[in-house]
Amino acid sequence: MMDGHDNSELNGQQFTRRRFVQAIGATGLAAGLAGCGGQQAVDDTPTESNSDVESTSIDVGDESLGLIQELAYVTNQTLPVLPLQEKLAQSFQTTDDWNVPSKDSSKIQSYWPTEWLPREGEWTSANGSDDKRLTLAQWAVPADSQYNPWNAKNFAEGRRMMFDRFMEYELSSQEYRGYVITDWSLDGKTLTLNVRDDGVWHDGSSITATDVVNQLKLDIYTGGNLGEFVAPDDEGKVADRITAPNKTTAEVSLVKAFNEDVVLPYIQPKYLSAHEGTYGEFVTRLDEAGSQDERSTIVGELTGMAVTDPVGSGPFQFEDADSQRTLLTKFENHPDAGNINYPEVEYRYKPSNQSRWNALINNETDGSATLFMPSNKLRQLPDSVQVSLIPRHWGLGLLFNHEREPVNDVRVRKAIAHVVNREAVAGNSGAGTNSKIAVTYPSGLTSEFSGQVEGTWLKGVTNQFETYGRSTSQTEKAAALLQDAGYQKQGGTWKKDGNPLRIPIKGPSGFSDWVAGAETVVSQLKQFGIQAESVMKDTSTYWGKDYSNADFVVGLQGWASYNQSHPYFHFKFLFDSSDAANSWNMPSELEAPVLNDQLRDGQTVAPASLVSDLSTAGN
Repeated sequence: MMDGHDNSELNGQQFTRRRFVQAIGATGLAAGLAGCGGQQAVDDTPTESNSDVESTSIDVGDESLGLIQELAYVTNQTLPVLPLQEKLAQSFQTTDDWNVPSKDSSKIQSYWPTEWLPREGEWTSANGSDDKRLTLAQWAVPADSQYNPWNAKNFAEGRRMMFDRFMEYELSSQEYRGYVITDWSLDGKTLTLNVRDDGVWHDGSSITATDVVNQLKLDIYTGGNLGEFVAPDDEGKVADRITAPNKTTAEVSLVKAFNEDVVLPYIQPKYLSAHEGTYGEFVTRLDEAGSQDERSTIVGELTGMAVTDPVGSGPFQFEDADSQRTLLTKFENHPDAGNINYPEVEYRYKPSNQSRWNALINNETDGSATLFMPSNKLRQLPDSVQVSLIPRHWGLGLLFNHEREPVNDVRVRKAIAHVVNREAVAGNSGAGTNSKIAVTYPSGLTSEFSGQVEGTWLKGVTNQFETYGRSTSQTEKAAALLQDAGYQKQGGTWKKDGNPLRIPIKGPSGFSDWVAGAETVVSQLKQFGIQAESVMKDTSTYWGKDYSNADFVVGLQGWASYNQSHPYFHFKFLFDSSDAANSWNMPSELEAPVLNDQLRDGQTVAPASLVSDLSTAGN
């Protein structure tokens, strides 16, 4: 997703970049794109170090680990996508008038620091400071913003302070922490959520488990991914699948006994916004609807409703908005209000990367959740602005259309992988910020920055995986693969039956970091003798036509599920998603060597089946 404009919680669904562009529409497109790559830096002087991110290891069961490694091996050996790099997001905090944790503190490692640190008393006004208003930025025009999470248009940035998330997810340790949901348990098919008993809506009413139930129901009725785990009844309803047996307990009935690591990521990021007075009637009507057509009509009403005077659940409440800023004031009855020593939060209208860069440089804003800033701009920041780096668990990849020649041949895909110097791609697309790191093992696994690929996910089996040359082109291996596929090098160009090997790479022109990465790949392929070219399209055209209609040979796309870190989500995206089926024509079966013969008995494999097994592994 674009750094700085994370709409991944919308409708409870995972939004790809393509779906994000469709959701914000033409008027919001330029603003959204600004958060992704921004402008190219004029030089490549490093300004930040990846060494601030600690190496960590997490616990994973033997059955889960075996499936993860097998899926990683299938990905490594068949290359449905060539992962090029993994990224860090830059997060900004000012320290002149504010007390904030150091940039390498684990307290920064959450999505997003601007919403969690104030609640925890870790972003406070410094003693003696005259600044009593925390000032941040928002993409959409404040007066045009709205606060209905099921209406994807202009869902305002102020939601981060106005609504409480269900849980916190600490990235460095990959641990969940309670918040609205204080505790949870998964017993077979029943997920029990314990709700804090001191929450208060901004109208003074108490927050109860019924509010949590309503939030989950509306998310599922509007198409949220949690619906894959909570089976509706024969009439398409979830009324008796999600219930509140008492004021502090919500129970969710699942289709089967899923792995907790798979279920919780769909619960954790949700904002509690389903206020009874605003949304209760929709829940009742959807629960009682007599047909799918009736439900569709009600969902249409819900998703078309713009809420401009919201009743929130967070530590700040809506005050007013005009063309330039949204003003929030502290809600004194919030259980964590005592941790906050300033009365206001302001979101100023900053619709481009350049305006956000200048706001930080000129001390107009006090921080940014996440924003890409190239090195030449970083050097203009005052000493009082610290830059933290947050793992994003995804990055730029080359996506192969499996129904288009020549990349429908795995030998050609592997040859490309051997030619591409991923280190150079990461360096050029990072624009001197060290915020991109080359993928060591193209396998669909993330956590390169924290050492978990080798230290956890592939521990003990890395020698079985092909690196394809991380920083050095392995042209001899590439040549052997192309020769085996029937190509010969003639006059410096690889040809088959007299026709040159052509690799056009399509992508969105608005994502400058991706464009830089693609141009680097094209240069490397050309030098090897492949007629490669960069075909950058208008961003909305690329996602709305070329990508969605599978009109490409090689396309640019994120190669992992940016919204979660667990490998299940990355492999589901690669092998069992609508994108995989419709955009890159992923076949249901692949031919791949076997890593663990206890998991499969032949080289023909259906990866989606392994992904399904992973969702319940260990239960």
